[in-house]
Amino acid sequence: MNFFLSTDLVIGVNEALKITDHLAQLSVKKPGIIYDANLAGNLYFQDVLGRLTAGYPGAVVYSNEFKGEPTYAHLESVAQFFRSNMPDGVIAIGGGSTLDLGKGVALLLTNEVPALSLKGFPQGVNDPLPLVTVPSLLGSGAEVSFNAVFIDEAEGRKLGINSRKNFPKKAVIDPNLSMTAPMESVIASAMDSLVHCVDSFGSIKHTPLSRIFSVEGFQRTFYALQQGQLDRAESRLDLAIGSVCGTAALMNAGDGPTNGFAYYLGVKHRVPHGLAGAIFLKEVMRYNHEHGYEKYALLNPMRTSASPKEVTAELLAQMDDLYGQLNIPTLVPYGYGKGNANEFARNASEALKGSFSGNPVEFTEESARAVVNQLT
Repeated sequence: MNFFLSTDLVIGVNEALKITDHLAQLSVKKPGIIYDANLAGNLYFQDVLGRLTAGYPGAVVYSNEFKGEPTYAHLESVAQFFRSNMPDGVIAIGGGSTLDLGKGVALLLTNEVPALSLKGFPQGVNDPLPLVTVPSLLGSGAEVSFNAVFIDEAEGRKLGINSRKNFPKKAVIDPNLSMTAPMESVIASAMDSLVHCVDSFGSIKHTPLSRIFSVEGFQRTFYALQQGQLDRAESRLDLAIGSVCGTAALMNAGDGPTNGFAYYLGVKHRVPHGLAGAIFLKEVMRYNHEHGYEKYALLNPMRTSASPKEVTAELLAQMDDLYGQLNIPTLVPYGYGKGNANEFARNASEALKGSFSGNPVEFTEESARAVVNQLT
């Protein structure tokens, strides 16, 4: 059994105000700061940025206004911006896309190569600049993962830059930074955590240790969503812990069909990744349950039945209620119905065989059709 997690992690209210202390520990003298433009109106973020620039007058600051997940072309452009005034460390503050951009920039600034040449799983690259990640949404887990998602526009695919050298040196998680985010973004990001937890839990590559993280992450996130009090810092802390747990599990166990479906729908219709995963999660779980997989019972902390089959059925009923509470959509708003459901299933199956192969029961194009038909 192998398990890895390489990021030094700090979680707590007001921790973002202490970023200068963390940079000092990393011996950073001139940070490059990348922040999500959506944070500009957040008064708490303004305080965080003000302290950073006061502590480091030579800091190079970039506001990321790019909408959606970054492309390799955008990464190249941002890296060029920083090359003209070279920092010795990078801080990325924002949602998962901005944190991924920070990983890409930190790597490109020590590797004079085109961004596209690093797509996939690059080998033999130089160590990146030290990176500190500060999430403003809690769920993607980008703050502690080595994966960085980028879109190849020519191929219309998410390929990313995936190297263990991408691990941030430090992740500073402060729920105060997420308090002004739109609630639909908070929910979508939390649903991303659930996808990570469930896919990694059921993955054929799971280990006993990865499952500990899957279960803890699922239960914290699910409970926080059920309570409907996401405007409280305590609930955001649960989302933060759930995010870290789900991502740690996913890195060590691999994904499944839900994550695969989410990638396909996200690229095809520019649906936020967390929401795209949420659309499919419940029906993938239901498919597995109906085909004999009963171990989801271990995810259900509110067991009232004895048999795993009944406990799993109870969990799915709770998820039905949660989906109604959160207004999670089907595929219909994105133009899919009975007439083109099979086409979607076929295309997703061809593109995502790797994700489908991780499912705990055999998952084929026919399986994909069964799931998609429940959503149209």
